[in-house]
Amino acid sequence: MGRSALAPVSAETVDAGGSTPEPFDAAAFRTALGRFVTGVAFVTAAPAGEPTGLIVNSLASVSLEPPLVSFCAARSSLTWSRMRRTGRFGVNVLARHHEAFAVRATPPEADRFANLDWDPGIGGVPLLSDALATLDCEVIAEHPAGDHWIVVGRVDDLRSSDVRDPLVFFAGAFGGVTPAVSR
Repeated sequence: MGRSALAPVSAETVDAGGSTPEPFDAAAFRTALGRFVTGVAFVTAAPAGEPTGLIVNSLASVSLEPPLVSFCAARSSLTWSRMRRTGRFGVNVLARHHEAFAVRATPPEADRFANLDWDPGIGGVPLLSDALATLDCEVIAEHPAGDHWIVVGRVDDLRSSDVRDPLVFFAGAFGGVTPAVSR
């Protein structure tokens, strides 16, 4: 039996009868969320002038006025703990041709900037030359949420390319989509 769309966000929800249902397991939760197709982005910063970054699929538009975006970083992430000190981050929306890079860059110990062509943005934020889009952002808020941080940034600069082959993530694997022709 599925959970109500209005149920609080919790693995243990008290039902109307006052009993507590069995919590679902993390694998089932991951599988269910894996059915939602997401884009893939490389969030970057340059603490002490050294480029670093995280592969994320949690990028979201928050507001148009002012222009705000968000992403989520694990609270245990050593990379994010270094990046956050800069107060700035770049978002690099990845294209299908970045798939091998995304696979290589996902492990915590990866050299994420090996063989990448990038330019410094505001405050030195690394922005990939061949990304579908780049956003240069200032961190304006960070909210604890379970085992992650929700990071909100104000977009100070952006760039978009004409490439139309995005990298996506679905059911635990990278892939692509072919967009419909614009009319």
